[in-house]
Amino acid sequence: MPTPPYPLHPEPLKKSWIERRPLWKIPLGCLILFLLIGIFGSIVMTIITTSFHNSDVYKQALAKAVENSQVRGAIGEPIHPGWFVSGQLNVSGGTGSADLLIPISGPRGSGSIRAVATRNRGVWRFTDLQVNIKSHPEAIDLLSVQPPPERDF
Repeated sequence: MPTPPYPLHPEPLKKSWIERRPLWKIPLGCLILFLLIGIFGSIVMTIITTSFHNSDVYKQALAKAVENSQVRGAIGEPIHPGWFVSGQLNVSGGTGSADLLIPISGPRGSGSIRAVATRNRGVWRFTDLQVNIKSHPEAIDLLSVQPPPERDF
């Protein structure tokens, strides 16, 4: 008599860890859901922050703050921008508007740049550009015309 190609008494299938512990399905499902929501939120925040950092208005506001001698004197050099920029940025073709709050820091302190600007025909014009430094009571206006330093001849 030939032997059958399969065993006459099959071994029982081994259950997985989750099948042996069914009460863990709900907490693990919630944990995975929270992790996925956190990852999605991180990706969205990274995309938004990167778009702020790559905008012309952000670069111009940061350059004006770095060029200003009062800002450099108050927080020191080098001046580093913070990662999280808040506010709003609307650009459509050659027009747009921006209202940004850019954190900055240096060796002697930290503060923030407040930039309000409008874009017309591709050119940003600032209506408000100030640096608020935590250790100074008054804001530094970056739009005011400053006279050149006096020289002795």
